[in-house]
Amino acid sequence: MSRKRKVITSYSEPATVDRIGECPDSLLVHILSLLPIEDAVRTQVLSKRWQLLWTFLPSLLFRSPLRYPVFNDDDSDDEDFRVASSDEFTAFVDKTLMFSNSKVEKFEVGFEYEPRFASSVDSWTWFAAGKGVEELHLQLWPDVFDLHEDERYELPQILYGNSKFRELLFSCCRVIPKGNVAWYSLKKLSIGYVNLSSDVIEKILAGSPVLEMLELHHCEGFRRLSVTNSCVKKLILRDFLCNGDEFGSGLEISAPYLLSLEMSGGLGRSCRFMNVSSLVDAVFNCQFVCAEQDRANDTERIQDMVRGLLASLVHVKNLMLGAWAIEVLSIMEAKGLSCPLLECECLTVHTQINKHVLLGIASILKSTPNLERLAMTLSLFLLEYNRLVTA
Repeated sequence: MSRKRKVITSYSEPATVDRIGECPDSLLVHILSLLPIEDAVRTQVLSKRWQLLWTFLPSLLFRSPLRYPVFNDDDSDDEDFRVASSDEFTAFVDKTLMFSNSKVEKFEVGFEYEPRFASSVDSWTWFAAGKGVEELHLQLWPDVFDLHEDERYELPQILYGNSKFRELLFSCCRVIPKGNVAWYSLKKLSIGYVNLSSDVIEKILAGSPVLEMLELHHCEGFRRLSVTNSCVKKLILRDFLCNGDEFGSGLEISAPYLLSLEMSGGLGRSCRFMNVSSLVDAVFNCQFVCAEQDRANDTERIQDMVRGLLASLVHVKNLMLGAWAIEVLSIMEAKGLSCPLLECECLTVHTQINKHVLLGIASILKSTPNLERLAMTLSLFLLEYNRLVTA
């Protein structure tokens, strides 16, 4: 007689697997680098392992406004956030930099600057130089619009002699190199809201032998831009306005090795190209800005400038024209003034379709016999040029 065996089966909860905890530190640091800096620093409270992970971030990007958590008074776990003040922002940057334990490849600061923060910004720039930072962005927006030039932050001289930089971006600073510039590894340079003399620009370009891209926006103080460095292939110019006695002063551009040129935003001075013989791609999406009472008097000068610019771009293969240029061409066409004959093969027209641009579109099409591709994109802004200037 056989015995029946009683089989007892036990069930247990499946073991919880900590997938994040199994990741190597290098992967966790990479994940932290994708977070806003304040959130990355906040992970130090998770566990002992996480306590120092954030100190190995290769990129430190401090962008105002920072968000600070504010817990509700009740027993819920809900969090609200408040925006950090400028004092809290600078204190946060100072403290974070003190704990940085690794090489920093990219360092960025953007906040509302006041002169009383100059010493803190000095320490940040020294940090960048000491850590061998390759990408440095300093955007020091004034807390008041009319901050005097002397109250703006002056870049320390140590930055001009740093040959490690590969990308630099400065906004609302004073750029005054007192010695030679030694940006021997610099590939990209962007400068905005800065008064630049022709001598300073020349010194910067001379000290940046491998520079490939130069961007200048909202810059004043110079009337000639000569880019003779054969490595510079792209030039971006945005919002070249004028103040006081500079109004109407011309800007001459010479860049014989340039391949790509972009001009956009407000244009408050006449502009002409002296030598852009290698240019292949050009974007001209500007609008001339001047006092309303001066518009009628500037009609002929504006037409001559647009015609002269297009005459300098006859050899360009890829051309983009904005709404303002098309409206000026419409006025010229109505007066029997034709657009220069262009060798353009690819044309992009960025404008609204209305009665003010039809003649201009027809004019540019007649002037591009080699055209192979035409693209039209709609502008969201309606210009008033034709209605304020008598054709």
